[in-house]
Amino acid sequence: MLSESSSVLLFEKTDKKEDEKEPGKKKDRRKRRWKWPWKGKGKAKGPPATRVVYLNGGNELEGLPGNAVKTAKYNIATFLPIFIWEMFSRVAYLYFLAQACLSWWNVVSPFGGWGSTLALLFVLVVAGIKAIWEDLKRHQEDRSTNASVAHRVMPDGKVQDVKWRDVRVGHILRVDDDELFPADLLCLYSALPDHACFIKTTNLDGESNLKIRRPVDLREAAPEEESDVMEIKASLECEPPNANLHKFQGRLIYKAGSEERALPLTMNEMLLRGCMLKNSNYVLGLVVYTGKESRIQMNAAKTPNKVGSYDHFLNFQITFIIMLQLAMCIFCAVGSYIWRKYAGYPRYHLAMDAYVEGNYQNGLAYTLILLITYWILYSYLVPISLFVTLEIVKFWQGFVYINTDKEMIDPVSGNHALARNTNLNEDLGKVEYVFSDKTGTLTSNEMQLREIAIKGITYGDANFKLEDHEELQGMECLEHFDQRLASAVKTLKELGKWDDLINSGGSSAHTLALSSCEFDQQTYQELGISEDQAASAMQTPRSETNGGLSHGRNSAGAGGRPEVNPVVLACHLLDFWINICLCHSLIGPSPDEVALVDGGRQLGFEFTKRVKDGLVLSMMGTEATFEVLNVMEYSSARGRMSVIVRAPNGSIRLLCKGADSKVLAILDKAIPHSLQNSTQANLHLFATQGLRTLAIGTRVLEEEFYTEWDEGYQEAAALLDGRDDAIDEQVSAVEADVELVGVTAIEDKLQEGVPAAIQTLLDAGMKVWVITGDKQETAINIAIACKLIRRPDSLLVCNANSKEEAHARIQQLKQELSRTYAPVGGPPKPTPFSDGAAEVLSPLHVGELVIDGGTLGHILGTEAEQELAAVGAQCGSVVICRSSPSQKAAVVRMMAEYEMRQAEGGSRGLYKWYKRAMRKQAGRMLAIGDGANDVAMIQAADVGIGILGKEGRQAVNNSDYAIAQFRFLTRLLLVHGSLSAYRLSRLVKYSFYKNIAFGFMLFYYQFYCGFSGQSMVDDISAAAFNVVFTSLPILLFAVLDRPVRHLDTLLRFPQTYNPRSSLTTLTFWKNGVLMAAVDAAICFFIPYYATTTNGVRSANDVFSVGKTVFVALLGTVTLEVGLVSRYWTWLFLVFLILSYVLVFPFEVLYALVEQGLKKYDVQQYGVAQYLYATGTFWFAVLACGLVSFGHRIIERGYVWLFRPQDYFILSEMEADEASGKDPELGWQASQRLSALRSTASGRLASARITTDSQMEQSLLNESMQSPAGRRRSSARAVKRDSLATAGSLGPIHRRTSSIDTLPSMSLPASFSGQLPGRLPDSFTGPPSFRSESGHPPRAPVPGGQPHGGREGSAGEAAGGSVQQSSSQRPGGSTPANVEMASLQKSDGSSNQT
Repeated sequence: MLSESSSVLLFEKTDKKEDEKEPGKKKDRRKRRWKWPWKGKGKAKGPPATRVVYLNGGNELEGLPGNAVKTAKYNIATFLPIFIWEMFSRVAYLYFLAQACLSWWNVVSPFGGWGSTLALLFVLVVAGIKAIWEDLKRHQEDRSTNASVAHRVMPDGKVQDVKWRDVRVGHILRVDDDELFPADLLCLYSALPDHACFIKTTNLDGESNLKIRRPVDLREAAPEEESDVMEIKASLECEPPNANLHKFQGRLIYKAGSEERALPLTMNEMLLRGCMLKNSNYVLGLVVYTGKESRIQMNAAKTPNKVGSYDHFLNFQITFIIMLQLAMCIFCAVGSYIWRKYAGYPRYHLAMDAYVEGNYQNGLAYTLILLITYWILYSYLVPISLFVTLEIVKFWQGFVYINTDKEMIDPVSGNHALARNTNLNEDLGKVEYVFSDKTGTLTSNEMQLREIAIKGITYGDANFKLEDHEELQGMECLEHFDQRLASAVKTLKELGKWDDLINSGGSSAHTLALSSCEFDQQTYQELGISEDQAASAMQTPRSETNGGLSHGRNSAGAGGRPEVNPVVLACHLLDFWINICLCHSLIGPSPDEVALVDGGRQLGFEFTKRVKDGLVLSMMGTEATFEVLNVMEYSSARGRMSVIVRAPNGSIRLLCKGADSKVLAILDKAIPHSLQNSTQANLHLFATQGLRTLAIGTRVLEEEFYTEWDEGYQEAAALLDGRDDAIDEQVSAVEADVELVGVTAIEDKLQEGVPAAIQTLLDAGMKVWVITGDKQETAINIAIACKLIRRPDSLLVCNANSKEEAHARIQQLKQELSRTYAPVGGPPKPTPFSDGAAEVLSPLHVGELVIDGGTLGHILGTEAEQELAAVGAQCGSVVICRSSPSQKAAVVRMMAEYEMRQAEGGSRGLYKWYKRAMRKQAGRMLAIGDGANDVAMIQAADVGIGILGKEGRQAVNNSDYAIAQFRFLTRLLLVHGSLSAYRLSRLVKYSFYKNIAFGFMLFYYQFYCGFSGQSMVDDISAAAFNVVFTSLPILLFAVLDRPVRHLDTLLRFPQTYNPRSSLTTLTFWKNGVLMAAVDAAICFFIPYYATTTNGVRSANDVFSVGKTVFVALLGTVTLEVGLVSRYWTWLFLVFLILSYVLVFPFEVLYALVEQGLKKYDVQQYGVAQYLYATGTFWFAVLACGLVSFGHRIIERGYVWLFRPQDYFILSEMEADEASGKDPELGWQASQRLSALRSTASGRLASARITTDSQMEQSLLNESMQSPAGRRRSSARAVKRDSLATAGSLGPIHRRTSSIDTLPSMSLPASFSGQLPGRLPDSFTGPPSFRSESGHPPRAPVPGGQPHGGREGSAGEAAGGSVQQSSSQRPGGSTPANVEMASLQKSDGSSNQT
């Protein structure tokens, strides 16, 4: 019998033979071997540990973790040690710590210890405050969760409230409606009459639909009342805690009379923590897993730690900066030794021959000491403030700009964009590859039933949309859907056999095997139909009109349709809808299943309710209850699900539904070839219409066969070890010899703005890959509809049935690419659009490839993988169909490895390492998806984007950024990504520029102080230079600056999106190092040689010269950030001026503070007051500013005139448009602008938007912002066509439905599922696909007027309309107000440089 022990252990049961050695012992004294929870991991073999929970009246069980959760990282005692360890585990902070420690060694340090120490402390304090603020929120959430109230059922049956943290394994809890489950529970009792309960799993997987759960089925021992639960004596054996949200393996061993039974348990009986009970009154559950062992907590693992490209860049460049620092230190140390020997000793007043501490006689010791001195002196080459500034700026960009961008808010759901990993902000502006899921990402995941096929004959019409005729229900709706189906139902009802057929569960095995066109006497005999009745039935008209609402081939008359037998058709129709209504998931219906059930309900075939004995269906008004005997849930490996049901008359049927390829594989071998061929034709027809298909099959089971099979299935389900394999074997035995019933065709509409968004991404130079599990024809047609495939006649298709064939096909594609297309970097080639417009393709877009998942499986992991990657890299768009979730991630890794190998070339050693490091700064891989099957792809990519869709939040929870719709991706990349890369790149260059300039100023001075390691500037001023004076302007620059005045310009001209040249080693060393050395020379040598001993006030001492150089250098670097800025605001201007002006009172106040502290410092006392009174000081500072400003203006003018950047051209164009003038550009700039405009016009001619005059009105509003604009408002309206050429706006039309403009691809009749590499010239399609000229015709707009081009503008292509407001001005003083006003509505309050 069962033990009453109140403890739980993790143990491994001994072999059964060991138990048989001592038969006299009771079972509860069976020998057990203790096993620690962490044993069995790694390489250890054997069965996993099994958890045993004894159900003994709800007593508390010991030895397991409590139910309290902890997500906080720190507490009062552990904050400092953990935080300090985290900070100094980074190389940069360890470097600064070493510098601060060495600065206190007076023998070697040229500075006092306070400067570098205070700078380091400031950085640590800022980072610590951020960490504490984030952790306090986690502590609040933990306290709130752990203090929630749970209801424990005590052993005496009373209910007592306890805190969640006090719940333990073995407790029995009562959970009421709208309450969350405190732990993972095994459902024991439900208050509903049918003993089911409904849960909402939004917190677990983000899905909002309710899912059904049932209590453990103890059959005759099942509790009838709540109090009976406490009398249950049983033991639960289950798997150890794990993170699988979809599977649970366990068994409940209980007594039924004198018989001991083992009841298999699955996830259908589990109530997981975090889910909510709905519409069930209350349930009772046994606590199985608590706290950190619950499923939701074990799934709370962090996503992979991704590092931004600029972080890689900084690590790389800091290495070289440290090498430069070391070289400067060695040079100066050796120079000091040489100077002492040849110039120091002769100067007797220096007493260099008096060897004291720091002036050692030994040359090596002297050089090493000076080396440390110079290391401290030049420590400012690496800016300590940069790392804090980067954290602040990235945080601001993500949580203020991206999260609150109103243009990226879904108008339906209200979901806004979410930056979950701001470390990758700059990578949004460096994307080269976009890997996208299709369903729910490009499409809306709102499924609607369009057509069906029964026994190879299609019914319904894609143009008749059920959702548009909700007033039609039942027989009336079926008549409009397809008259033949309605006639068949009426015929069988008139014969009085409809109810009998429903009670029998559908057709007999004989009738199931028939075609709907056959006239079979045995079927009539089985139904009890006489010959006269049969003859009367055959005279029933079957091709009537339907009031004008039927369309297409179903209304074309009977001549084009096969003649059907209404009796057999009615039988098959009932088989079809019984399958639909009964064969759907118990765990959670998919959108396809919801669409099918909703469509059946409207057509009169309804799943009405669940009762204790089964499921109740209403088939055209006739109700019947079916008992569900077994459920084989859907799995991606099987690709189908099945249920076994018992009909009201006792007959047993297997109902199967799933992917067509998976269902067709288990069909009866005796199915006629004609039915197979017609079904394949149906599938192809639906696929070419862009419809999703599912196949449906039924098998009639004999009672004896089922009884024997069920015994084996229950034994397999009761296993703990090897359960999955055993169940699969049993399922395969029953899922065989299935009769094909029909095929469903479901439409999944494209999301709003997807074609325009993909067009924009392609124009921006990105390569777009769509990876889907759909059929090849479906994938191709969806790709054409969303403008991913723009040249279907020259489509490259890669299909193969073996590894050898796949390798050969790859070689053919490589040769075809080299013959047909220009090489990468070659000239763009015009290509016809579907509307006849000429398109200028990017040089990177040299092919369009389609490959199926089977072929991909033959290639991945072989030597041909890199060859396929080479082909894909030469294609602007790639479609992968019939792919598995694992292949999605493999494709991302394949392309990343290919690009890395291409960057390496044939290099070796350090040069190879350099090449790989540089490749990490180039184009990045982006993956976007919405479902759990996209998680691996999202994590494998450099940047992962999750769609807040209808398939849960698993993709979002594992992503770096989340958006509500695919069209928002263009704004995320082209606006936020470009701005982040632009701002952060200049932040990095400027931060090094100012610090390296300061370091070189100290370096130049060493040539005039005998290489003594002396500093011209005190340590406090040096620290203030780095952390205070120069940090605020560049911080505001990185928050507010932008390359163009209006952000929608970045969307109008996506060609300016550049994933490679934002920040390179060349630009870093040119602008950050070389320019710093030049400006440091200007600011040092002019004041140094301007010193004089003449005049009333001479400033020739080292401290006066040092302060002059310091002020001049501060002015120069402050002027530099002003010159770099392209978007001046009042906030930026005020802080720019203050950051320089404040240095003058600082020098005076600093000396007074030291004086007040009774500290006499010869470097400070009275020096500033004296210096400010000398003309030499002001002359030197002014001269330094003019010289540095002059050479920067000359350089800038040269670049502007002869090597203009795209941003320069666009900003000048904006300024000229605002003033009403034509742009006056050099010939280089004019050529580039013409190229941008020509490509923009081609793109805008093909774009789609959803409103007809939004962009036009916004441009008119924008033009009214200035007096010139008001005068030109009427002229602007007249010139809109010419502005369209410039990329300002395009032809505006209201968007039509994707199904209305979706082209249909007709393939040869001999098509076998594989497209050729290139469609032949003789290829012909329906009139909707090809015009007389051979190109797809323009789609009509409402009203019958043809399109003048694709609809929309770049603003809409970027994911929303860009609205300008003449009255909205950012009047606030905070960076958020200034930037957000510009992000949401363009303003004219700032001056453009």
